[in-house]
Amino acid sequence: MLTLASLGLRAIWIHWRMTVLMALTVALSLAAFLMMRAYHTALHRHYAQLSAAYLMVEQSGSMGEFMGSRLPASLAAQLTSAGASRAIPEIHSVVGSTPENAILLRGISLEEYGETEQFQIVAGQPLRPGSPPRSAMLGVRLAEKKQALPGATVQIRGRDFQVAGVFSTGTYADHEAWVALYDAQALLGWGSDVSVFLIPSGEVFKPGDELPGGISIVRKGQNGVNLANEWNGLFNLLGLIASSLGVAAAVALTNILLRLAWLHRRELAILQSLGFGRRALAGYLLAQSAGISLAGYLAGVALALILGQATHLQTAGISVRADLSWQVLAASLLVAALITLAGAALPALWLSRLNLAALLRADS
Repeated sequence: MLTLASLGLRAIWIHWRMTVLMALTVALSLAAFLMMRAYHTALHRHYAQLSAAYLMVEQSGSMGEFMGSRLPASLAAQLTSAGASRAIPEIHSVVGSTPENAILLRGISLEEYGETEQFQIVAGQPLRPGSPPRSAMLGVRLAEKKQALPGATVQIRGRDFQVAGVFSTGTYADHEAWVALYDAQALLGWGSDVSVFLIPSGEVFKPGDELPGGISIVRKGQNGVNLANEWNGLFNLLGLIASSLGVAAAVALTNILLRLAWLHRRELAILQSLGFGRRALAGYLLAQSAGISLAGYLAGVALALILGQATHLQTAGISVRADLSWQVLAASLLVAALITLAGAALPALWLSRLNLAALLRADS
């Protein structure tokens, strides 16, 4: 078996031009699959994260966690009188004149935001009660985009804010700018209005409750889940395209292996006459298929890494980078194995049914 496997690899090395072209075909299909899965994984990992501790009060039909919701400050008293132990106000909005310079703005309660958000300070200091006006914390992705470090000045809606610190959450919040609630209200001209209220879960309110005046109770993070789900149709289409490319690669690999087997049909017949059975011949073809697919897999991963660094999905301050995790790489390796098996199956069946005597009379 190992002898024929090494002979199979030697054959694809001899016909290296054909091998390179076939490996590139496999690489393109795997790169398409990798990019589709990497973006899909990143979208759900960074945006579809529900909180078990807090509910969000927002305008019905809005995406208060990102934009669009506006509530009066007096609603806090109504929520606490109805049974909520706390009602923490926040502002969520998108500011900027174009999608390219748009910023996700969050106005936070300096006394309470540390309880509602889990984050790590990458550089500088967090905002605290008593922090100077017009101070901001930038998510690590936004800080990279703005090339801003603690002490630098960034413009938010035409106003200068001093960067106090850079934080990381591992979620879409890494694209946000956090400022004090009163700074966000002044920046937007909202007076005392806010976007949402955060209330503890497990009390009188539950997700799905509706309040008078067009106000809804949702799980904190539900807007992110809804946003991620809206992309499912596109990713289903991309998945269908990637699957079609994979089938095309398997068909092309089948044709290549049939061609190589035909070119070496006399040598294979001699080996068969020496006692190598059908399993050994299948191993010969499987080694060729695996060699080509492995080269294609490595090239596909390299191409996906390059594309993932060079491109990302972005709209109105919301950005998604490809997440080539080990789970995604393992899934693509499984696809490469399926292409390998599919490519070798038909040539092995064809070779097993050929007449040995006729093959021995074949020209080299």
